[in-house]
Amino acid sequence: MGRPHILFVLVDQMRPNALQWAKTPHLDALAARGVRFEQCYCASPLCQPSRNCIVTGRYPTQHGVCGNMNEPITMQERGDTYPQHLQRIGYHTALVGKHHYFDRWAVGIDVLQDDEAIRGYGYDHVWQVVDDHLRNQDRYTRYLQEISKLQSFQDMTRRHAYDPRALDPSEFDDGYIGETAIQYVEAYDADAPLYLQVGFLGPHPPYWAPGEYATMYDPEEMAPPRAVSAPRLIERAKRARAQYLGRVSLIDHYVGCLCAALETKGMLENTLVLFTSDHGDLIGDYGIFDKRHFYEQSVRVPLIVAGPEIELNVRLGGRICRELVSGVDLYPTFLHAGGSENRLGIGARDGLSLLDIANDRGPRRQTVYSELGTMMMVRNANWKLVYDAEQGGVQYLFNLRRDPEELDNLAGVAGYERVEKQLVELLLARLIRLTHHTQQKERERLQRVRV
Repeated sequence: MGRPHILFVLVDQMRPNALQWAKTPHLDALAARGVRFEQCYCASPLCQPSRNCIVTGRYPTQHGVCGNMNEPITMQERGDTYPQHLQRIGYHTALVGKHHYFDRWAVGIDVLQDDEAIRGYGYDHVWQVVDDHLRNQDRYTRYLQEISKLQSFQDMTRRHAYDPRALDPSEFDDGYIGETAIQYVEAYDADAPLYLQVGFLGPHPPYWAPGEYATMYDPEEMAPPRAVSAPRLIERAKRARAQYLGRVSLIDHYVGCLCAALETKGMLENTLVLFTSDHGDLIGDYGIFDKRHFYEQSVRVPLIVAGPEIELNVRLGGRICRELVSGVDLYPTFLHAGGSENRLGIGARDGLSLLDIANDRGPRRQTVYSELGTMMMVRNANWKLVYDAEQGGVQYLFNLRRDPEELDNLAGVAGYERVEKQLVELLLARLIRLTHHTQQKERERLQRVRV
């Protein structure tokens, strides 16, 4: 069948249990013919750094994007992204929707002027939609202008008074992204294998859904937030969760439509489909409405991989994988799927191919890491530790086997000093490895030097 096509669906702020809460028949069908990774962690629980981790295969410590509104990665780093490598081995690469490799929130520009810069990350085709339609212009604001709904949409957004009847689901931002991606698949006629990245804006706030998706879930039936007793906060979280799940189901609908379009074109059988999120969302858990934390529902993400026979005629088939995996593993996975001889690009990376892991080949992770600003997280089979030197050291220590809801913080508790010490040493050794550079000649000359 030759090299597979690749469909990468990247959503924004989807917590890992969203696919258990929501009605997602199309994603369930995708998982039934693939692998659901239950222990996938983003490399940073915030949009811009996480997405740069995915596209570069490196952590914020390495690529330098440590928060939103950061400077973008260097031109040299852009030449070593996985889309660049896919281009070089013959793929046609396309991006439809959100990228957030650099930040344009509320800057008041027409983001189409950035198209050339985004192509520099390795995309032949760019169709940008950003998540601020009040101050910026993009492909979606042009569409709303064409259907005479831009002014009413912006008025509604300005007032934070969202009316589910204002837009049909196909006119909603995620609907527009999904419809555009479907049209791209339907029109694709090149001989080259296709890499298509579809970046949905949802289920990122604001928490509202269009049409029938706004009433698909009853707030009273939503799970209450963890570690919260205030009635008003519980009610707020339940309302938000009902709208959030409506958006999850809308995205699920378009995942199904995309797969159907690929099947109609005769491409689905030879397409690797990968679905994941940049980070999760607490939606009221612990009293927090945000990501930017290392609690499980913020730092862990859903991940589904399904596709054709890649190597050794072993099919990824309807399995749940509980191995620890990371957002930085997507880089070698895409290059592995594309047949690249070099899965790790030019520079140092420690990602692993998900195809190897799913097919029980190669090494496994004993630990997984995530970073945000001055904070770092390490998680192994049983324990999670969060460390922040600026805040005095260890902030959280959870035994996830005994305390999966992370209600009992053992940081500084007598009797757990040895566990803390071991995990902090792992973090520090990793940080030294990521930031310590030397030429091989000098490494050999100074081999007796110890840190």
